[in-house]
Amino acid sequence: AEKYEETVTTLEELLQMEGCGEELSSKSQYYIGWNYGNKQFKLDEAREAYQKAVDNYTSGIKYVEKSKEKLAHYKISDEAEAAYNGGDFQKAVDLREKVARLEEKKSDKGLRAKNQYLAGYIYQFKLKKLDEAIKAYQKVIDDFSGSKYVARAKTKLKVLQQE
Repeated sequence: AEKYEETVTTLEELLQMEGCGEELSSKSQYYIGWNYGNKQFKLDEAREAYQKAVDNYTSGIKYVEKSKEKLAHYKISDEAEAAYNGGDFQKAVDLREKVARLEEKKSDKGLRAKNQYLAGYIYQFKLKKLDEAIKAYQKVIDDFSGSKYVARAKTKLKVLQQE
C-alpha cells in the first residue's frame, strides 16, 4: 500500500514484543533496513538497521547474513568516497559503478542510485568523460525511479545536452 513509514513502525513494534525468537526479530530488523534502503531511500537509517541485525542477533541466521551482505555494499561505497577524497578518481568511479551494478535483490536500490549518480558526477567533473557522464545519468533516470538522484541526474543531463 506504499505506507513505508507505517511499515517500519509496525516492524519496530514487532521487535518490542516479548517471545519473538531471533529468527523473526532478525528478519524484522533486516526488513526495516530494506524498507529504508529501497522504498524511503534513507541510506543512513538502512545501514544502521542492518548493523543492528548484525550486532544483536546470532551470526549464521539467514537475515543476519543478508544484513552482512548489505553492509558489505555500503563499505564499497565508503571505499569509493575515500578514493575520491584521496584524488584517485578512476578508482572512485570504478567502485561507484561496481555498487551501481550490484544485483537488484542483493543491494539496496537507494545505494545503487547514489553510486550511479556519483559515477556520472565523477565522469563529468573529474575525468572529463562527458559521454560516460551522460550514460551514467541516463541510467539513474531509467533504473532508479523514486530516488532523489533522478531529479539531480535530469538536471545534470539537461546541462550536458545543452553544451
